[in-house]
Amino acid sequence: AEQKLLTLGRLDREAAWTLITSAHPISETGKAHAQAVARTAEALARALNRSGAAVDPELSYVCGLVHDVAKGQPRHEEAGGKLLQDMGLDEMAPIVAAHRDLVLPEHRGITAKEVVYLADKLTRGPNRVSVRERFQEKLDLFSHDPEAVAAISRRLDNALAVQARMEEILDCSVLDVVPALKG
Repeated sequence: AEQKLLTLGRLDREAAWTLITSAHPISETGKAHAQAVARTAEALARALNRSGAAVDPELSYVCGLVHDVAKGQPRHEEAGGKLLQDMGLDEMAPIVAAHRDLVLPEHRGITAKEVVYLADKLTRGPNRVSVRERFQEKLDLFSHDPEAVAAISRRLDNALAVQARMEEILDCSVLDVVPALKG
């Protein structure tokens, strides 16, 4: 089975869950968030595919599940990507590495990378929130720091651009296609 996983460059659901609960354990809150992001990513991928996109729902789910595998480390998204890369999970590593911030190139289609990224932005803890709600908390927290506010605002704009691109494909709000979540 290990050879198969390495050939695919990804984990299955069970192995991904084991990674975040045993190999690199995260908190109970972190587990609830991981499950919520995974379910949101899978729902987004399936909805986008119904509208003509070609996003891998299974890859979206497992990357959503492990996206915070290195939470607590500096630049946890890069650390998580490196951890997965070192494990030979070449398909998953760049998706996890990009979950904090990304800019969607103008003429590129939506992939699992954007799906997991946005799923994380639509999830606070185990709960579904809007992108603006998710970022407002940080804006309020750092309101005294103009540099931080500028960086947070730039990341908010990036997230809203990805959301807008998905909503063009979906022809509805992303919030209409993702499950209501609770812990």
